[in-house]
Amino acid sequence: MRKNRIRKNNVKKERIIMIASSAFVLAALTMTGIYIKNQSAESKDEGYTLDFTALENNVENKYQEIAPEVDPTLEELESYVTEDDLDYSPLEVGSTQIEIPGLTDNNNSAASGSENTSSNTGNSSNKKTEEGADAEAEVEAAEENSEEVQEEVTESAQTAVEGKTLSYTEGQSLVRPASGDILIHYSMSSSVYFATLDQYKYNSAVILGAAEGDSIGACADGQVASVFFDEEIGYAITLDLGNGYQATYGQLKDIPLTQGSYVNAGELIGYVASPTKYYSVEGTNVYFRMTRDGKSVNPEGLF
Repeated sequence: MRKNRIRKNNVKKERIIMIASSAFVLAALTMTGIYIKNQSAESKDEGYTLDFTALENNVENKYQEIAPEVDPTLEELESYVTEDDLDYSPLEVGSTQIEIPGLTDNNNSAASGSENTSSNTGNSSNKKTEEGADAEAEVEAAEENSEEVQEEVTESAQTAVEGKTLSYTEGQSLVRPASGDILIHYSMSSSVYFATLDQYKYNSAVILGAAEGDSIGACADGQVASVFFDEEIGYAITLDLGNGYQATYGQLKDIPLTQGSYVNAGELIGYVASPTKYYSVEGTNVYFRMTRDGKSVNPEGLF
């Protein structure tokens, strides 16, 4: 029993000590926080606090030193300014003229000059009006003449175009594009061998041997349908021969024609270029393909 009482007393003492310690720590923390807050406030305000009351008093004192007991009215202020203090006389109510030395002198001279020149400008404007009317008449006449000339040129061009009739017929002979041997024959019924590609395939054109720089002539009368570049056949030109027939030349350079140009049979259409990489083994050549309504035609028997 005695031991239990001793234990209970010890527990009570420990609780009292713990409570007292906690209270002491809280009090210490509170006092520390208050002290730090005051110190920070003093450090922030140090050197930056403005006393507006003192500032106002200083301003009033300075004002009294400069102008003691002076509170002028508007009339008193106006009385301080005399006409002698101004470079020009003050304006009167209803006055429409302002004279300021160095400024209004130029304006007045300009106004008088404008009055003198107004009459002259009236005369010159009449002259300009007459000249403008004559110029407009001349422009209209020139436009009429130019329209007449343009109509004549258009009519002559239309006559030239209409006079060039493209009428290639089936079986009509063709001018041979190049004098060399046929390197690869036309073949759409069976495949033929292409040495550069090392493969067999159909050939819708005729590959003719030629020397680089040789001139190439038109196979028949025709009109240039297009001038283009193709990766396989290089620079090329297509001629419209009429009645749905077209002839395409490839492996060319220095083509002197443009789309819409007319050529006669045998007329120069370009020069033989070095072969593209698709015909490097076959060597320098001329690619020639003929079609009717977009379908390939064998031209070998027509040369």
